Amino acid sequence: MGTNRLRRVGLVGAGLVAAVAILGPACSSDDEQQQAVAEQPQQEQQQAAEAAQPEQQQQQAMQAEQPQQEQQTVAAAQQQAEQQEQAAAQQSQQPQQQQQAMQAEPKDPIVFSDLNWLSAEVQTRVVSYIVEHGYGYPTELVAGDTVSLWAGLTNNDTHVTLEIWPAQQPWIDELDEGVIELLGDSLDENWEGWVIPQYVKDANPDLVSVFDLPDYQELFVTADSRGKARFVGCIAGWACELVNLNKVAAYGLEDVVDVVDPGSGAALFADLEGAYARGDNWLGYIWGPTKPTATLDLYRLEEPEWTEECWNGDQGCAYPSSEVRIAVNTSLLDRAPEVIEFLRAWDYSAAEQIDTEIWMGDNDETPDAGAIWYLQNHQDAWMSRVPADVAERVLAALAEES
Repeated sequence: MGTNRLRRVGLVGAGLVAAVAILGPACSSDDEQQQAVAEQPQQEQQQAAEAAQPEQQQQQAMQAEQPQQEQQTVAAAQQQAEQQEQAAAQQSQQPQQQQQAMQAEPKDPIVFSDLNWLSAEVQTRVVSYIVEHGYGYPTELVAGDTVSLWAGLTNNDTHVTLEIWPAQQPWIDELDEGVIELLGDSLDENWEGWVIPQYVKDANPDLVSVFDLPDYQELFVTADSRGKARFVGCIAGWACELVNLNKVAAYGLEDVVDVVDPGSGAALFADLEGAYARGDNWLGYIWGPTKPTATLDLYRLEEPEWTEECWNGDQGCAYPSSEVRIAVNTSLLDRAPEVIEFLRAWDYSAAEQIDTEIWMGDNDETPDAGAIWYLQNHQDAWMSRVPADVAERVLAALAEES
């Protein structure tokens, strides 16, 4: 029995082995088929992916390139903006740098002749302000009269004189060459002469010339004129002081007129304007451009016509037309060439001076205040005579004036 069970078990085992042998290949074939089926979509996907890869790479490259181009465009715009900002900053810093450069390089002072009449006082302060604040040179003003300051200019004690009246200063022609140099004109061409108020002329129509004064002497006698006609002349030290005395002698008027020194240019103007306001008779010397000649109705007494022979002789003739010049000592030519160029271009007009004098008179102001007022109210005039950077620095200084 045991043997039979064993046989049956063996038969069963053999059957199972046979079944496994039969089923094994079948299962293996199904697995391969399933694996093949499973692998087919994967291969197709891989092939599709491989086919799509160039397009994807191209898109990725384009996507990568587009931000790069945008970044380059943004970077270029930023660079351009930075360059513009740097240029603007450099431009804004340029006047400051120029000012610092001027301050870093000490310059010798330029000394101006401060002549003692109003137009010269105002003009000297205007020009010295521009030279100091616009060109960076320290400036000094030396007060004096025509004669003393002429000596100062030729001795190099002063460097600039803004009103040289050649007709009254014949010593210019006698000066050795290379000592001074005449530059631009100022105050236009104007006149000098002996005058009376027009209302005096209207009341005495036959009072026409200097040779009629003996017949009208009594009109101008005052308590302090010693019985003679009071004649208000130039102050001591002005070249016209001697010219007027020469005229008195040449016209034979020594016993007719008493020449009075008014003491200052301002006092001369005040004497004439006061007499005019009162309607008093007045006789004396005056010149243009001045506030009195611009605002008062005056009559200029006739004199013999000017000739060079007369002027170089007894001066018994009319004053020549006044050509007012700027003079510098030649030592300034090399050490301040930019200032020399400025002075050559300077063209201070009679209208500018008269306007300033009127403002000063109306406000009882000094030449210092008059110069600042002129610079603030005649900017188109003086700015046209200087470079833009100089004008900018002067305007900055004016902005700080009280």
